[in-house]
Amino acid sequence: MDVSVLVAARGGGRSALASTRMARPSIYRFDWTEIDVRGGLTAVGVIAGVAVVLTLFGTLGIAIGIAALFVMIADEPGSLRSRLSALALFTVGGSLLAFAGAWAGTSHVLVAGVLMAMIVYLATVAAALGKPAAVRGLLMALWVILALALSGTVDAPAELALAFLAGGVLGGIGVWISGLIHSSPRSEDEKPPLISTLVGELWTPLGQFALIRGLSAGLATYVGIVLFPDFPIWIVISVLVILREERGATIQIGLLRTAGTLLGVIAASACLLLIGDSQTAVTAAFLLSGFAMIALQKVNYAVFTLFLTAMLVFALHVTGDDAWAGGIARLLATLIGAGIAFTAIFVNTSTRFSHRR
Repeated sequence: MDVSVLVAARGGGRSALASTRMARPSIYRFDWTEIDVRGGLTAVGVIAGVAVVLTLFGTLGIAIGIAALFVMIADEPGSLRSRLSALALFTVGGSLLAFAGAWAGTSHVLVAGVLMAMIVYLATVAAALGKPAAVRGLLMALWVILALALSGTVDAPAELALAFLAGGVLGGIGVWISGLIHSSPRSEDEKPPLISTLVGELWTPLGQFALIRGLSAGLATYVGIVLFPDFPIWIVISVLVILREERGATIQIGLLRTAGTLLGVIAASACLLLIGDSQTAVTAAFLLSGFAMIALQKVNYAVFTLFLTAMLVFALHVTGDDAWAGGIARLLATLIGAGIAFTAIFVNTSTRFSHRR
């Protein structure tokens, strides 16, 4: 999965999936004061941990760990009892979505596209309910994306759903223990009414944006599974990252992502030619790319994308897959995703979208 989407979950609020008003990253600006060495070292540790879990427990181990992380991210202020009740519903809902995504991803491509469109639409509109709903909406969309990505690695969709359920339980236990240790009650904000709020957003700029984004994500999912069955989520990830509420921000992010992906494929391919068949050297290049990806994340988005793409190409080589073909597939998926996002941004007629205020 593209970590740039998961990072958005940490932002919360409307920006979690709606991405309404974030600062536009300049194509030419490189802010070297934003280098995060500690974050890069943490990323290397996390990547190494994921590799160990994958080696010891396989895909299901990864699913358990991600589900636990999602549940802890989805925690919100309130009494411990209300938090655990909400997280229990979140876990069950996510597990059911994982089952549906895994089932659709293996043999029901049209259903997968419709499912993704519905989830992304609801997740985007959920931003109107506030920060917790926005974050949970994003995580639900990511749950479906993960299920699609992992559907070909499990024997049955139920296995993946149970793994997500087990991970959610572990995450809930973590929240429970944390709540017992930090026993002071946290304030619980008054929540707006669910149905009336969602219905009220249908014809607002956010509602229009949610519809366009949902349809774009559904189309991207369908096209991704058909064209790139080995990498079915790359197009939809590109759409979700690139498509913003403001037209200028969408175009700029799309250009940065495309440029970074192209440079990443070229750099990684050249590096592999120099390294040759040394698995040790390729593994070192993979970890170094992971470090640079996070350490330079805030320097420039194109640089972040460059090292993300290089890391994926090196990972394909380490696992014995065709790294060159994977890199080209990544570039094509990014171009298609950018094309879908650019088309969507000009189709939308929201006043805020077209800057007529």
